[in-house]
Amino acid sequence: MKGTKGKLASILLAGSILFSPVYGHAEESLPSAAVETEASESAYDHEIGKMTVPIYYGNAQEGSKDKIDLYFIDGVNDVPYISVTAAKDILIRMVRAMDAPKYNLTMQSKGERVMLSRETHYPVIFDCGEDTISFWDYDAFMVRLPDATLMDLVAVSGYNDQGEAELFQRSNTSFERYGESITFHPGDYGIDLICQDGEYYVPLQLFSDILLSQNGMNSLYNGASVFILQSGNLQPFEDLYYNVPHPAKRSDALAKFNYNELCFALDSLYGLKEQHNIKNFDTMFLQAGLKEQLLSPDPQTAGQALCDLTFIHLDDLHSSFAKRSYMMKEAPERRYGTSCRQSIADMKRYAEARNKRYPNGVPQYEEVGNTAYITFDKFDVTVDDYYKETVAEHLDDTICLMSYSFSRITRKDSPIKNVVLDLSNNGGGAAPTAAYTISMFLGEGSISVTNPLTGALVTQNFKADMNMDRKFDDKDNLLNYNLFCLTSPNSFSCGNLVPSALKNSNRVTILGQTSGGGACVVQNMTTADGCVFNISGPYRLAYTKNGSFYDIDKGVTPDFVLPTPDQFYDRKALTKYINKILGK
Repeated sequence: MKGTKGKLASILLAGSILFSPVYGHAEESLPSAAVETEASESAYDHEIGKMTVPIYYGNAQEGSKDKIDLYFIDGVNDVPYISVTAAKDILIRMVRAMDAPKYNLTMQSKGERVMLSRETHYPVIFDCGEDTISFWDYDAFMVRLPDATLMDLVAVSGYNDQGEAELFQRSNTSFERYGESITFHPGDYGIDLICQDGEYYVPLQLFSDILLSQNGMNSLYNGASVFILQSGNLQPFEDLYYNVPHPAKRSDALAKFNYNELCFALDSLYGLKEQHNIKNFDTMFLQAGLKEQLLSPDPQTAGQALCDLTFIHLDDLHSSFAKRSYMMKEAPERRYGTSCRQSIADMKRYAEARNKRYPNGVPQYEEVGNTAYITFDKFDVTVDDYYKETVAEHLDDTICLMSYSFSRITRKDSPIKNVVLDLSNNGGGAAPTAAYTISMFLGEGSISVTNPLTGALVTQNFKADMNMDRKFDDKDNLLNYNLFCLTSPNSFSCGNLVPSALKNSNRVTILGQTSGGGACVVQNMTTADGCVFNISGPYRLAYTKNGSFYDIDKGVTPDFVLPTPDQFYDRKALTKYINKILGK
């Protein structure tokens, strides 16, 4: 508590320092040149048009529909701005709906600066004179729950609404290191923040990229309505979104803004710039021959270039083109880079080998002699309340599958001595379910995350309630069994995170082939002209050894190699091999 209290005191002090040109006596110490510049800029009046349109929050149901005022600057009628007040209201409404009822923002303003402060006192400052957005702590500003860690991938409080313990218990050995303050410079990309007549305006797309996307949300505008997506999911209002005329072309202003904002967003948030040797995306687009296409007035050409960027040039298996713009008449052609093509070929090889052994589908839980096999291809969440549902009826939900498997393995007179987690075709999914899986095998699980953008890092240690008794004890793990994990090149993202955690525990033996990597958390993104895409975001998964953080993008090397895909799924032979390894 002492450290936390000290940190909060530092936050309040830092917030006042950051905002000192606006509040308090520090304003007097500003250089006169800066004051004159601000005065001359604020003297210029923009022509600001206003249009009220529907806004849909999360879905197209009537209860999720509201109205929002959009503003258009100096006659540019296809690049909408919103007021900072509206931005505040959108964040409060959406984040509170994500099981964070205490989330709040307050607003203060003076001159050309406006500050939004969290209930935790972390601020963001929009400086319309300098065209900058500053955070004392970008990661801490985005934390939804007051008791959560930075970059919280487990994303559960450990308690339900009645205060009862459920699913996870955080260990007091978890730790976090706060990052540096950060200032984004959209003005360097020709993106203006506007202050006029006592109101503050930011481009809708800028708000989406810097604030919404870090909260698992994005905005889209189709010329008639605004849509707030959750987890990049357009499906709930897809018909509404596309039910507008296709414009013949993009205006020069929209094409330029869309390009500049894309460069800004990727420079700021793409998590693998260093690994891809990208100094900045404007240069990369020029070198890759994409710049002219991305600036094209033809929305189909620009959309194809964005698709090629994700699948061919970034080619990191997290980056992808998801949904076409409302301006495009058809989806772009999907052309794949080397890694994507190899991944597709690997998925086909392993799927064919498994289908040959299991033509009617592989069972999610199977016992072969003294060995239990747990198989699933996605870390998924489908159940709302695990304490009310019968887990055996929801085995497509990873937490239900783990709890069910645990009950079968540990049942009275169980023949099981060995447990194999088959992630050979697992392409990732929901991080909390990965944490639950880790905890079932290890008792106390651990996930580490870094953010190279800010320098923040965190290690989350936790236990999970496997038998659903709302207790976290020695009955909630499989440490008394011989534990194995089966990996292949298809084991990606969370399918790579779990074997990484298991191997580094020195308690689980890895079988198969090197896993597929995937260190960054997927970040859903949109563009100003209406495309939906994904990138490897700034949060990078890691493992810790001797106090140092190492990312897991290169994959997990197996302890024992299985040369062919067929050996993964001939489970009678594999069970014999496992017992041979164990000397039985």
